[in-house]
Amino acid sequence: MCSAQAGARRNKSLADEEVRRKVQAEFPPAAPSASASGKLSQALRDALRASDKSMYQIAQAAGVSQIVVSRFVSGERDIRMATADKLAEALGLKLAKAS
Repeated sequence: MCSAQAGARRNKSLADEEVRRKVQAEFPPAAPSASASGKLSQALRDALRASDKSMYQIAQAAGVSQIVVSRFVSGERDIRMATADKLAEALGLKLAKAS
């Protein structure tokens, strides 16, 4: 293999790694948790599943990708709080303190 081809492959590999890092930062892997945030995530997942709207309709109303919603609901990925807020608003949910 010539030097130019090896350099091109190395550059492509570095570019691929950079894209993976950005995706991981935006959509971190879901981590099982019994914390309050884990309970909040599960409550949002339950509300998404129970909704009479499709995942597509909810995603559109929230202004987020349907893939993000689907991966969150399946437990494959976590979402950012801002995304959770948008989804909750699209579902008509309000955060209330437990009594």
